[in-house]
Amino acid sequence: MKPLDNENYTNLNLDWLSACQWLTQQGEAYCIATVVADVGSVPRNSGSKMVISKSHQYDTLGGGALEFEVVKKAREGLNVANKNVSIERFALAADLGQCCGGATQILFEYMQVDMPEVVVFGAGHVTQALCQILTQLPCQLRVIDNRQPWLDDLKNRGINTHYSTKPEQEVTHLTQASHIVVMTQDHQLDYDIVRAALEQQHFSFIGLIGSQSKKKRFEFRLKEQLSCEHLLTQLTCPVGLAHIKGKLPMQVAVSIAAQLMQYFENKDAISQTTKSDWENANSLRKSIEETRK
Repeated sequence: MKPLDNENYTNLNLDWLSACQWLTQQGEAYCIATVVADVGSVPRNSGSKMVISKSHQYDTLGGGALEFEVVKKAREGLNVANKNVSIERFALAADLGQCCGGATQILFEYMQVDMPEVVVFGAGHVTQALCQILTQLPCQLRVIDNRQPWLDDLKNRGINTHYSTKPEQEVTHLTQASHIVVMTQDHQLDYDIVRAALEQQHFSFIGLIGSQSKKKRFEFRLKEQLSCEHLLTQLTCPVGLAHIKGKLPMQVAVSIAAQLMQYFENKDAISQTTKSDWENANSLRKSIEETRK
């Protein structure tokens, strides 16, 4: 997925807790720095926190040389994808040359976010409802549309958005790990996006909102225009769990979100099983080699 526009996510006024939620939603790694002990005169007392990402920092431990060193150490850990927890002691006068004569201990907790990406094409009523759900779930979310006012409504809620006059061309900029949901205001645009996504031949989930008749019309056209007919098996239409009934935007959104979560869990289970099978096979191979010696 493309990096986020600075204007879309840079809000240095966020408190540390809001920053954690925001960075997690965006799938960006970060470090929580917490004052766990203090002696004497210090900028911030025990319990104070700040959050540091690779490019920004949120909240404060008091500024000055202490905060500079904390941010520096946090980013060193982020740059090497550190996942270990550590505690550092800083003597403000002796180590940092600050007038404060106290000392403080800082806990560094690294959060390496690894969440599935959901890219929604179309910012209409169902998407507005879907975003209310997905922003509370463990996934990265991005919405692409050619209507700026609709995107503004989402952007004002802190959701990652992207305006494009030709949304179908944005498909080529997505990573293979992206999960696509298509529900624009225009059926032809839906078709163009779905076709572009299928032609990439690497997206594991492509969902299209619509009826069975819409699915049949799309499949008829796609069979004629796609180089490989088997690519149609990658398309999920209608998107959403069939047993969740209702046509209200929130009802449709619930069924789509449920299907996405179900898909993510099944994929994780398959991945874990595959890893376990490989380890068992490798262990068996080693045992056979030992018996042959």
